[in-house]
Amino acid sequence: MISKEELEALLGDHISSHCDQNLVADNLNNCAHFVSHVLGYEFGYQCGNQTQSSGEGATIRVQEVFSRCPKVGLWSDKGPCLSACLAFVTKRSNVDLARKTMSNVPRKHIGIFADGYIYHYSNSKDEVVKQTPAQFANHYQGAGYAVFYGTFIN
Repeated sequence: MISKEELEALLGDHISSHCDQNLVADNLNNCAHFVSHVLGYEFGYQCGNQTQSSGEGATIRVQEVFSRCPKVGLWSDKGPCLSACLAFVTKRSNVDLARKTMSNVPRKHIGIFADGYIYHYSNSKDEVVKQTPAQFANHYQGAGYAVFYGTFIN
C-alpha cells in the first residue's frame, strides 16, 4: 500500500521518472503504466513487452489491472470505510462487474485513491496530478461514463 505522503511526492512526475524499460513517450496512454510502477504490479502485458526489451516491467493495460482487483464496484457503492483503493473511469457499458472485466477500449483511465483524492497520470499534461473524485469523474466528456473502484491487488 502507498501512503498519501508518498503519492504527494509524485505530483508533477513524468513517466520517465518511474520506467526503466524506456516506455516513456508522451503520445502513449501512461495511466496504468504509472499506477503499476508505483504499486509494483508486474503481470499481463508489461512495459518491457512494448519496448521489446526484457518483457518485464510494469503492467500497462487498465483492463488487466481491473480484472485482478479482489473486489470491484461502482464508485457510488464504495462506502466511506474504503479510504484507499484504485479508481477507474470508462463507459458503464464497458464493464461487467459480476465477471470483473473491462473491455479493451481507448477511453478508460485509472488512478490511486487515497484520503479523498485520486492521483493519476494525466496524459494531456504528461505528469502525475491529483483530483477529487468529482473532478476525476469528468475525465471524459459525454454520456454513459461511470467511476468504478477496485481494491488493491495483493
